[in-house]
Amino acid sequence: MKIAIKKSSMLPHQRQFWESKSFMTLLVGGYGCGKTYIGAMRMLWLSYVNRPYPNLYVSPNYKQAERTIVFTLEDILTRARIPYSYNKSKFELYIPGWQGLIWVASGEKPNSLKGPNIAAAGIDEPFIQKKETFDVVLSRVRENKAAHNELFMTGTPEELNWGYDVAKNEEGMYDIEVINGRTTDNTHLSRQFVTMLENAYDENQVAAYMDGKFINLSTGRVYLYFDRSKDEQEWTPKEGDQVEAGIDFNVDYMTAELFFRRGNVIHFIDEIRMVDADTYALATAIKERYPGITLYPDASGSSRKTSAPKTDHMILRDAKFKVHSPSKNPPVKDRVNAVNNMLRNRRITISKKCKHLIKDLEQLGWKNGDVDKSNIKLTHASDAAGYAISYLFPVKVERDFTKPQPRAWRP
Repeated sequence: MKIAIKKSSMLPHQRQFWESKSFMTLLVGGYGCGKTYIGAMRMLWLSYVNRPYPNLYVSPNYKQAERTIVFTLEDILTRARIPYSYNKSKFELYIPGWQGLIWVASGEKPNSLKGPNIAAAGIDEPFIQKKETFDVVLSRVRENKAAHNELFMTGTPEELNWGYDVAKNEEGMYDIEVINGRTTDNTHLSRQFVTMLENAYDENQVAAYMDGKFINLSTGRVYLYFDRSKDEQEWTPKEGDQVEAGIDFNVDYMTAELFFRRGNVIHFIDEIRMVDADTYALATAIKERYPGITLYPDASGSSRKTSAPKTDHMILRDAKFKVHSPSKNPPVKDRVNAVNNMLRNRRITISKKCKHLIKDLEQLGWKNGDVDKSNIKLTHASDAAGYAISYLFPVKVERDFTKPQPRAWRP
């Protein structure tokens, strides 16, 4: 089988990526700029020119691989009517028409990536993976019988980590070309999707998540938009307002942040914080003041038992509370983004009664890319509030194409 690549269907940054002559090519771009699509296209082409030698495609984890790179590979092949098989147990995609072989792998455990020589490799979203993953993959691209050795990477910059150092290549260690792609460069995106991103992010986040620029988002205050002079307000629920609470389970500082919603604004009105307590004690304390309300707890409480023999969520339900929680907690930065988005748009008010929440919002900072938890008295109140806010007002970034990108692949 012969194939043809239609470069005229590519976006400008995709074509620049495709035509790179370097051994390593990095496409760093905003959400929806088409980097996953062109990465999958490149991997299929590599499987063609390097047949029958294997090519490796690495994702942050297998679940994400199924949703992104595997989905895109299969979509391209299906639309082009090219027969293929995908072995889910071996994470191996095979194209019989040209004996193309692609191994899909997870970067979670870098040592598991060690193995035989490969013809070429791609790393999707490298900036949320470990440097060791990059090092191992790079060391394996050495099959000298293959027609074309290369390593490509496609991702959105998350922080100034090892990926930033590789991209800058100040010491000249790598034969690398870096291409930038912006969300707005993709003319196949709906205006609704672009507007959603613009409304969800602040100026620095737009630079990182839409323009694909390396911006340090993990320095300074965590909740940088909290302003006590604007956000500290006293509100009282009226008839029809439903009091609810976010919950953080911690034996040292069991915490509930009470609030009610009015329109798209959330008003924090009270706080319960218990030292050296269990979930039974917290449930009793909440029930005395606000019986039967809806709670938004830490998702890990569905399996964790701070109060044996029942899980934390079971205890809350037994106390006649309604419990709403995702199957697992969102990433910390997603939760922080949700809170900051509400603060930035002045959609949160906080009573003086919530003194620990106010202290968290004013004092918490970043440390090595994570929320600084060196002060054990901090984070519990903001975590409790964050669980509720990220559940009720999440910052969602979902694919929303008005039409698929025109085929750049033709058998």
